[in-house]
Amino acid sequence: MSEESTLRERPLSPHLQVYRLPYNALMSIVGRMVGIGLCVSLLVLLGWFIAVVWNPGFYTQSLEFLNAPWVKYIAMLWAFSVFFYIGNGVRHVLWSIGIGVNEQAGIRTGNIVLMLSVILTFALWQFSCGCWSNDYEAAPVAEKVKAEQESVE
Repeated sequence: MSEESTLRERPLSPHLQVYRLPYNALMSIVGRMVGIGLCVSLLVLLGWFIAVVWNPGFYTQSLEFLNAPWVKYIAMLWAFSVFFYIGNGVRHVLWSIGIGVNEQAGIRTGNIVLMLSVILTFALWQFSCGCWSNDYEAAPVAEKVKAEQESVE
């Protein structure tokens, strides 16, 4: 056998295109990406606070923007991200003290974190939208703010 044919027959090293990441590694990577996304979103929120302080008229404009339906879906995704990040953090703390370190327990706790994140997001959304109360008022917040400003003037 020649040296050239031996080189061609060698298997390739595992790569992300060939090798499937374990569930626990995938959850850890996603948790880190979610943490970075939450940091960026908090910087945007801080920028919005500063903009509102320096330009109070921007508040009513931003309330009209925040009433768009797609913004509510982004807020729901943000709430899910917060719950997922907290749950993943608790999971890592448990690993640090030696609880649930094996692979099966990691998969189980990962699924628990995902399910709790979905349940808590849904519960928060139901509670904050007032869907459980009968006196839910569908008037947009921006219209209420404008009416209050007009009544003051």
